Amino acid sequence: MNLKKSPFSYFESKKKYSINNFNELGVSVNILNVVSEKTKIPSGNFYKFGIIENGELYWYFNGVSVANSRQQMLDIFKAILSVNKNSKSTPFIFKVKSK
Repeated sequence: MNLKKSPFSYFESKKKYSINNFNELGVSVNILNVVSEKTKIPSGNFYKFGIIENGELYWYFNGVSVANSRQQMLDIFKAILSVNKNSKSTPFIFKVKSK
């Protein structure tokens, strides 16, 4: 599988992000969150996917949400992990409210 990546937009790249990790059915999942003054749990039921390479943020799937359930998210994330298993990059998910 050859995944194309696209850089974050100018607007997206100006935001500050943090990456957190959680375990979902035995899979270590990285989630990218926007850092803001308000503490909030990422909400939404759609998932976008990306990667951090050399400190730069990139989207997969042109930055479009392609999963609308936790199971779809997990299946896609596992495939992305497999593709990137020999790299030093960090795949992540990003939750959004709608497509």
